[in-house]
Amino acid sequence: MNRPVTMDVRFKMVCMAVLSVAVLKAEPMGLICLSIFSFMLSVCVRLQLTELIRHLRYLALALIVVFWARAVTVSVFSGHSGVSVVWDTAGAVEGGLICWRLIVLTFLGVLWMATTRPSGIRTAIEWFCRPFPGLPGKQVAVMMSLVVRFLPAILEQARETSAAQQCRCIQNRKNPVYRTVKFSLPLLCRTLKTADQLADAMEARCYSPENSRPFAFHPDRSDWFALIGVAGFSALMVWV
Repeated sequence: MNRPVTMDVRFKMVCMAVLSVAVLKAEPMGLICLSIFSFMLSVCVRLQLTELIRHLRYLALALIVVFWARAVTVSVFSGHSGVSVVWDTAGAVEGGLICWRLIVLTFLGVLWMATTRPSGIRTAIEWFCRPFPGLPGKQVAVMMSLVVRFLPAILEQARETSAAQQCRCIQNRKNPVYRTVKFSLPLLCRTLKTADQLADAMEARCYSPENSRPFAFHPDRSDWFALIGVAGFSALMVWV
């Protein structure tokens, strides 16, 4: 899924940070433009949208919870039965905007991970940590690169767990809490087991962040032009 790119990783990280701030601050018109821009980026890198949606379908559950938490107000001290449920239109609009922003942020994060090598992420984070004394930049960089590297593996484990549960007709259970527990616990156990195996493999190979080869940065004018363009576009989207 990772593809080599010519843009400097440090500039790419700053661009993604600027776009993320713009997504959080933009109004609906700006969010529309940012969404179109994210879609155009996915087309440029040839990201498989159907595969992405299939892997992130569980995010819809969290978005539904966020939306209903904003759209519905429950009071236990009013109403004839002691409980009153009120639909809040303003809260529903705000909840929809929050879900929209979360979707765009997730999309940008997947684009960043799909187009950046873990070695480049590790070295870029280490470079950004250098000005802060006492901060273990190498350890932080290794942890971040491992998270990016093994997130697709965790999603694949989630797909396999879901397929195994479907073979056992777990989805026929009407209790959503039961289905969630039966899905979460096996996935958590498999993830922890994979993490233990990775730690043992790294220890067996005497891996140390101090011995890792640095990733070579090659910034040029196009990186600065891209950064200035993204910053200007983000500021415009926040202003509109």
